[in-house]
Amino acid sequence: MRSELMWTRRNSDITDEEYKEFYQQISSNSSDPILWSHNYVEGKNEYISLLYIPSCATSDLWDRDCKHGLRLYIQHEFIMDNAAFLMPNYLRFVCGLIDSADFPLNISREILQDSRISENVRNACSKRVLKMLSLLASDDKEKYQQLWEAFGQILKEGIAEDRINQERIAQLLRFASTYTDSNIQNVSLEEYISRMADGQKNIYFITADSYDAAKSCQNVEKFRNEGIEVLLLFNPIDEWMMSYLTEFTERGFQSVND
Repeated sequence: MRSELMWTRRNSDITDEEYKEFYQQISSNSSDPILWSHNYVEGKNEYISLLYIPSCATSDLWDRDCKHGLRLYIQHEFIMDNAAFLMPNYLRFVCGLIDSADFPLNISREILQDSRISENVRNACSKRVLKMLSLLASDDKEKYQQLWEAFGQILKEGIAEDRINQERIAQLLRFASTYTDSNIQNVSLEEYISRMADGQKNIYFITADSYDAAKSCQNVEKFRNEGIEVLLLFNPIDEWMMSYLTEFTERGFQSVND
């Protein structure tokens, strides 16, 4: 790395190896990230963002009380680690930094957290990460499946926590299904809709304590016999998530047990 402030250089002057090396320094992770995004933002707010998507989860990600967040720099000066107010909790697996030109150097942590600038940066970074994930899902299904297996259960929290971006998050969800007859969660809602039976209006699903319990439910078998695909949800978070996810592209969700 030619400079401690690597992110202040032009993207074209930074090699992939430098990006990976810097990621390993700030994340204490020896594995390479799946992807990253390095942007210079100007306009209403001025800042540099360098956001990494890791390839594997750390054990503390499941502890919502553990400190997570981006590094914050102001005018190239380091301010703090784990600036959680710059990224929503359901994206706490994202690693990286924000270098803002807008904040004064002597600003307090309390004002930072409640600042309109912080809110704008948070919203913009959330959308950028969701766009990164969406592009990965469409361009490289194998890598996206790796990401889903690592972070999918955390990403599900966003269905309740980020109603503004709920449909974007729903596009990223992956499910087991009677169509694939496997416990691998690799079916998107868009794929499900593309296979809906003529006249079918709802997206059918079941929540259960295990894949086997979901698959063997009598009502699931009834729908299968009628040629209707059923999404099989069996993770602890799923029932809670589905209480917030009521529709997708104007199609409602319907439990086979209702």
